[in-house]
Amino acid sequence: MNTLRVRPGRELTRLLDAWGFTAPSDVSWAPRADVVESETALTVRYELAGFDPDDLRATVEDNVLTVTGERAFPSSDGETYRRRELAQGSFTRSIRIPEGYDPENVRASFTGGILEVTVGKHPEVLPKTVEIEAA
Repeated sequence: MNTLRVRPGRELTRLLDAWGFTAPSDVSWAPRADVVESETALTVRYELAGFDPDDLRATVEDNVLTVTGERAFPSSDGETYRRRELAQGSFTRSIRIPEGYDPENVRASFTGGILEVTVGKHPEVLPKTVEIEAA
């Protein structure tokens, strides 16, 4: 009887390498994000608890919103991690902005560990209300 041995991690790495992607062990972390569209804007909310706003940067270039940042936790002498799940190091997260949004009309705020970046729509694509006059 022949035994087939499957190593999913190794196979995934082989496939990613074949397609030109970085293997999972080399991939840095990225914050989770919600993308919300309204009548007047596109808002992206990033979960970044524990960050200082000075350690974050948001840019818009060629209709791509990119947020970068870095977080490090201080370590003390004599401490040994038994488990480490809090992400640290640098990250980059890019989200394509659909057509009709104005890259010059961007604002960002950071409250309670949530970075909120809002990109307004171009005025010409906003809904217009037409006043009806009595004849």
